[in-house]
Amino acid sequence: METSYFEGECFENLSFVEESWQGLRFVDCQFQGCSFERCRLSHCSFSECRFSGCKILEPVCDQSEVRFLELDHCELTNVNWSLLLPMNGFGEPIDKIENCQLKYNFFTEVPLRKFSFLGSALTGSLFADCDLTESNFSGCPLEGTEFFRCDLRKADFRGASGYKIDALTNKLKGALFRYPEVTSMLASLGIVIE
Repeated sequence: METSYFEGECFENLSFVEESWQGLRFVDCQFQGCSFERCRLSHCSFSECRFSGCKILEPVCDQSEVRFLELDHCELTNVNWSLLLPMNGFGEPIDKIENCQLKYNFFTEVPLRKFSFLGSALTGSLFADCDLTESNFSGCPLEGTEFFRCDLRKADFRGASGYKIDALTNKLKGALFRYPEVTSMLASLGIVIE
């Protein structure tokens, strides 16, 4: 990729392994069936781009940012979203996630208010210091996914399973849960249920 600015482009079935990209800017581009494994992004930006059926594995990010990404049927492994936040604070990093598999993703101070994870699975991921007010995790498999110091007020966890939510460090007023999954939160209170 010699050009540093791409707008309205469509990239299909491309595979990149341990590539290094610097100073690339993508605006309103589509990536379909592409694979990015352990690629290094330095001073790159993706704005209003759509990834469909893509595999993104262990990106190494240095002063790069994403805004309003749409992710559909993607596999995302070991992505640290806090390293991809918009630098000037304007814009949400992710606009939509549908039917994705997220493994070992890290969300620290990522704004995801009223965000829907519906239809996606999150494994071994971490949300720390995130605003997840009114977010929707209903029916999501969340095996080993932890929530620490998050605002989960009015979030929907009905039908979700495998999550680890510390009732003492998270704001939970009005959050929706179902029995028996909700009992997993009682472990943080030291309560014994027989």
